[in-house]
Amino acid sequence: MIWRAGSDSRRRALHLSDDRGSSLLLVVFLILLLTMLGVAVLGAALGGAMRTERSEENVQSLHLAQKGLDEAIAAIYERFNNRTIDPDDLGNQLTSFTKSFNEQLGDMKGGSKLDAAAPPFYQVVSVRCTKEEEGSGRCLPPGSGGAAADYQYSLTVTAEAQVDGALRRLQQVIVLDTYPDFLKYAFGSEGLLTVHGAPYFMGNLYAGQGLRMNDAAEFIYQSVERTQKSQFMYLKPKLGVNGNPVDGSGRLITGNPQNLYYGYGPTYGSGVPGGYIPFYDKSLNGTITSAEKAVTHGLADVIDPMPAQKFVSIDVLSSFLDKVGDSLGDRSERGELAYRLDRTVIQNVYAAGQAPGLVTKLRKDYAGSYEDLKSMPPLPLEPVMPDILLQPPPQEPNPAPDAGDAAEGGTGTGIPVAEAPADPAWDEYEAALAEYQQMLETYNQEMDDYNRKIDVLGGKLATIGMRTETVKRPSSAIIDGPLVLGPNLKSIDFANKGRSNWLIVNGDLILQGNKEDAADKLRLRGNLLVTGNVEISGQVDVDATILALGRTDIRDAAIRGLKLSGDTSKRELVLIGLGPIGLYRVDSFQRLDEQGYDSAAERERQVLDAFLYTDSSASLYGVGSAFWLNGGFFSKGNLTLNATLGSTTENAAEGRLIFAEQSGLNEKQARFIIEYNDQVFAHQNVALPRVNKVRLTTGPLKLLKH
Repeated sequence: MIWRAGSDSRRRALHLSDDRGSSLLLVVFLILLLTMLGVAVLGAALGGAMRTERSEENVQSLHLAQKGLDEAIAAIYERFNNRTIDPDDLGNQLTSFTKSFNEQLGDMKGGSKLDAAAPPFYQVVSVRCTKEEEGSGRCLPPGSGGAAADYQYSLTVTAEAQVDGALRRLQQVIVLDTYPDFLKYAFGSEGLLTVHGAPYFMGNLYAGQGLRMNDAAEFIYQSVERTQKSQFMYLKPKLGVNGNPVDGSGRLITGNPQNLYYGYGPTYGSGVPGGYIPFYDKSLNGTITSAEKAVTHGLADVIDPMPAQKFVSIDVLSSFLDKVGDSLGDRSERGELAYRLDRTVIQNVYAAGQAPGLVTKLRKDYAGSYEDLKSMPPLPLEPVMPDILLQPPPQEPNPAPDAGDAAEGGTGTGIPVAEAPADPAWDEYEAALAEYQQMLETYNQEMDDYNRKIDVLGGKLATIGMRTETVKRPSSAIIDGPLVLGPNLKSIDFANKGRSNWLIVNGDLILQGNKEDAADKLRLRGNLLVTGNVEISGQVDVDATILALGRTDIRDAAIRGLKLSGDTSKRELVLIGLGPIGLYRVDSFQRLDEQGYDSAAERERQVLDAFLYTDSSASLYGVGSAFWLNGGFFSKGNLTLNATLGSTTENAAEGRLIFAEQSGLNEKQARFIIEYNDQVFAHQNVALPRVNKVRLTTGPLKLLKH
């Protein structure tokens, strides 16, 4: 190999130059990569910051819109909540209030009196009646068709807020009504509520003066006081149509939270039994244990104190007389002054002569307002067959032989022989038979006449409330009791069940359906005022409100709500009694389906579609008997309930009842269940009693699209 000077150094120089070029490219690539990463990170950070800012703006605008709603709702509550007001004037006052309130509202810059001191970026948009009369803007009850007699209204409040371009609009509905509070509870008492054992409630409870509860049902069997260990009561929210719990449901409302006690085992006697635990106090100071919460099914977490004076009570007698005033005719046609004068007369006449004097006054001085149905025709008595006709008939005597019949013992001379002597037994039998046949003929004629009269009466009962353009009938009717619905008269079905359509029963109302034969079920659809007692037995299909001054006995009844055209749920019976209410079953030891309340067939068999109220005290049992109500039960006085779970059977030989194992069962197997029915206001509406205080209920928030 020939060596050349400088050749090696040149090669090294070329290699070095190549390395430097590669390094430069690598550095440039890394700088570019890092720049891109930096830009991406910066972009993400800026985007996140912008999203965070927008999110904060959204949250701020929502909070400010909520603030606007709160201001408007506070003004509504200040004006109406718990205020004494004429229920017939509520619609007019709401119309005046919304008109005045909306006139104060300015534009987004805060020109209204309401927003004068508030930041300029939120405002109340409007407060309006949910339903208004076209043209006049007069407030109407939602879903009513415009009847001024409805006493439940709603206001729709709308507010909005804007923060740096983020605009949010919220809406909330406020319901105002003048219904008594008892209709808003599944179960309760203005007095002391005592619950022994394990009933199941879906809805709210009310314990005005306090609560006593334990895990042992008390009952009397064969005249001996006995107990059965069970569980504590269950209280859960009612489920809405979407299957989710209804807001504000499943609560225990009490006017005396310091008088809530629970304990274990039976407790005969009054007062606070030894060993009972103050429920609310332990819950407040945090000493109630998780085990105690579990065994009492979480009741400590759903207690809501409310001052007792805020509970809107009902005066049954006053409500009864109010409805008598309504029965005189349409108030808008009579005029408000005439109504008030008539109402004063009704009050004074009742005070002087009680119910008989009042009915006499109505028939005499207000005859044009009523169809006087007199009374039910008396049911003819079927004649009793005489004892002699129940026995084998005596031997009929042979006729005397003719004198010419020699072959048959005659003389053959043509001269008659003496007649055979009469048989006294036969004569008596023939006389009794003839008399009985005559009585039967008379009875059948009387029954034909009775059935004709019953048909006429049924037809008149079916025309109560009927009015046409050409024919104006009395709006109501009066009949002397007892009025008996049964095999002969099977229905009272008003043509119109409006505010001024009432049947006044001057005496007792007796509903005698046939629980075993659906063909003999009764139909009761109307508004009734009963001056005497009410008795219900067997199956009765109902859409009715009854106010009764006497006692009520519900024995072996199947009270089924009618489902009318357009209804999404069954109707019910609302029965409000001045006297006590008795709830009984004669065949009491029914077995329950293993699915319990989850069984549709079992619910159909057991459930009573009814709201029951007594102005007295009450004691109820779901131990041997099983009672499931779709509605509610409420008493003005003390209310005591005893209930167990599962099937109960009778061992008469050993003189005891046999219960299912209680610890392994749940609320669906309760023998006493009430599921609150919130449709009662829409269904019975104008027939329900009114009070002179307005109650407000706030609905859920709704975010509007814009």
